[in-house]
Amino acid sequence: MELGRITAPDTFVLERRLKAPIERVWSYFVDGEKRARWFNGGDTLSANGQAFTMIFAHKNITSEKPPERWKEMETGSFPMGGRVLAFDPPRLLAITWGDGDEAVSEVRFEFTAIGDETLLTLTHIKVDTREHLLDFAGGWTAHIETLAGVLDGKPTNRFWADVVAAHALYEPQAQ
Repeated sequence: MELGRITAPDTFVLERRLKAPIERVWSYFVDGEKRARWFNGGDTLSANGQAFTMIFAHKNITSEKPPERWKEMETGSFPMGGRVLAFDPPRLLAITWGDGDEAVSEVRFEFTAIGDETLLTLTHIKVDTREHLLDFAGGWTAHIETLAGVLDGKPTNRFWADVVAAHALYEPQAQ
């Protein structure tokens, strides 16, 4: 598992080299059906300003039992609205994380082709609390680990184990 870093009290950055061409990696971020294999399903993202709904259903990416803290994720599915802030295929996708009255943060995905591989730089900013920052850091790390397996044709079934391990490793960075 490759870790990112907490760079400010409200910011998490994760860089990961993925073993797939940039166009293929891009498709796993914007296509709702492909995204559901490693993260969440819902709307396909296609334009700046687009409002969207993502559907979180972790039962679709792992058969592990979630930790007690996330018990509701075992069987349920949960929608989250957002808006596309930047859409520049296949180099940049930026979205709001949440919508409406809740605490809204932003996630920026930058893609750089390196031969037949892709460097992903994920930056999550404007996170409202330390607890959320740790949750996002652990979650993003586990989701990107799952994506790496999917792209490599070797999907893992360690999502929740990776979330828990990553969360513990990020704890000292968030002090």
